[in-house]
Amino acid sequence: MGIFVIWILLSAAPGEAATGGELASQVSRLLRQLNAPELTQRDQAERTLFEMGAAVLPLLPIVGESTPQEVSLRVTRVQQKLLRAQANSAAEPSLVTLKGTDLSLAEALQSIAKQTHNPIIDHREAFGEKAGDARVNADFEKTPFWRALDRLLDQADLTLYGYAGQRGAFVVNRPAGETARSERAVYAGLFRLEPTRFEAVRDLRNTNAQSQSLNFFLEVTWEPRLQPIAILQPLGEIRATGNTGEAIAAASAKAEPEASIREGTSAVELEIPLSLPRRTTEKISTLKGKLLALVPGEAEDFRFRNLPVAAKNIAPKSVEQRKAGVTVTIDQVRKNNLAWEVSLRVRFDEPSSALESHRNWILENPVYFVGSDGQHIEPGGFEQTRQSKDEVGLNYFFDMKDSPEKLEFVYRTPITILEMTVDYEFRDLRLP
Repeated sequence: MGIFVIWILLSAAPGEAATGGELASQVSRLLRQLNAPELTQRDQAERTLFEMGAAVLPLLPIVGESTPQEVSLRVTRVQQKLLRAQANSAAEPSLVTLKGTDLSLAEALQSIAKQTHNPIIDHREAFGEKAGDARVNADFEKTPFWRALDRLLDQADLTLYGYAGQRGAFVVNRPAGETARSERAVYAGLFRLEPTRFEAVRDLRNTNAQSQSLNFFLEVTWEPRLQPIAILQPLGEIRATGNTGEAIAAASAKAEPEASIREGTSAVELEIPLSLPRRTTEKISTLKGKLLALVPGEAEDFRFRNLPVAAKNIAPKSVEQRKAGVTVTIDQVRKNNLAWEVSLRVRFDEPSSALESHRNWILENPVYFVGSDGQHIEPGGFEQTRQSKDEVGLNYFFDMKDSPEKLEFVYRTPITILEMTVDYEFRDLRLP
């Protein structure tokens, strides 16, 4: 789902569209005004840059040590606000508009993928299944992605496989006896939640209530255009009621089970431990909860030339770049036996809990040199040197012939992390 921003340049006449050159000229003037002697001028320039919208982001300068302090502060604020708005917009559910009867399923899925930027892949051949093309009907007008997709898959007796090793909605045949997807799902923004099973446990050697439990499992799927870092289930948010009116509590209200998400998966299963209800309870009438999802925003490239290459007995001065709320610092580049070692740090102003030590997503950020032939030179290995609540230190090792002084170094990382609350409610869940 794209983000469309319409603006009118202050120098343009009403109704005129701004050209790229006009926009660049306007941004350049406003950047100079950020360092004006008058506070009102600086405030007006910052406000105008923000009101222009996301189109100004590529035209804003990289904040470094040579950037005037006032310009650095205000450019960073503008970036943070625009990127936060952009990330919030991207976190809204994608919408589908598609109408017709007797449509080719393949063409309908292709249309949905194009509208939403969610890859949809026919994965049946990988399971030895025949990949026929069904005919479907569609009557979608700004319908959320998951609702539209589920309705089409139900018509064709298909479902999704969430562990294909890459991002996407992977279509496979629906197993015999499995109910329709739209009948068992709860939709919450860009997430789809589905109850999968109960497991009742009664320890015959221990009569304590704590040894008797009812474990509830649900599958959480997200639009594949985004990849959450982690999904947490605070058990204190669980509210469940049996059909007899009995309140069914979570087994440990202070716990917060978490599903760490690996790149290439599009679904995770969460387990919610509940107290075992009385035998007279046949079903859970309602089960409400809230998930916390950590979702990264758009990734940005930090590009460095004039690297701090260590000379003999001389410690180089570190270099850094800042975009929005992220600062990437290269402390030094040095020869380490036969390899070149790059020592860098990544600091987030507002990391929430995304950098906690058990979350390894930042170790998967792309990093490379651009060689003299234009090809990417990937690191042969790395080691983590630092971990705090807002900063991670890493050493990368490159086996390359070219001196790094002649090359460009690129580090790519998300520069916003969203904490999204996902409310859900299941009804009429039959107990074993």
